Amino acid sequence: MRVRVSAVFEQGNEILCMKYIYGGKEVFAIPGGGVDKDMPLQEAIVNEWKAELGVKLEVGDVIMLGEAPGTKRHPQTLHVIFAAKEVHGIPKIRPDHTRSIDVAWLPIDRLKSSPMYPDIGKKLHEYFLNAPKSIEFIDNCMERGYW
Repeated sequence: MRVRVSAVFEQGNEILCMKYIYGGKEVFAIPGGGVDKDMPLQEAIVNEWKAELGVKLEVGDVIMLGEAPGTKRHPQTLHVIFAAKEVHGIPKIRPDHTRSIDVAWLPIDRLKSSPMYPDIGKKLHEYFLNAPKSIEFIDNCMERGYW
């Protein structure tokens, strides 16, 4: 199973996305990427934002988990979606690290109808409409080493 991390940054009732063109259509992606073997999840998402957007990210708690079934083209993927607490710097696409064509600020009220990767627009819309909640992220749930 592949693991992909991403982070949602909301500012002024909009979320930061990366814009792609797939099949002639705009698709908005939550910034993030795959996790390399033995890399902590929070470190992976910080590295992705720095490489692709040129900014420093302060990671919050996990707000969603999602599973994408495997296909002939893509392996089964676990999506771990964090909240972004702070972003330091101005996000700009770094073409040497991504195929994204631009940064886009997607209004929360458009989340339900916009094509997104991962396909969590409806759930994100609900998340922002209701009191945001999170799942506590334990960065080392084996720290006492009983085994």
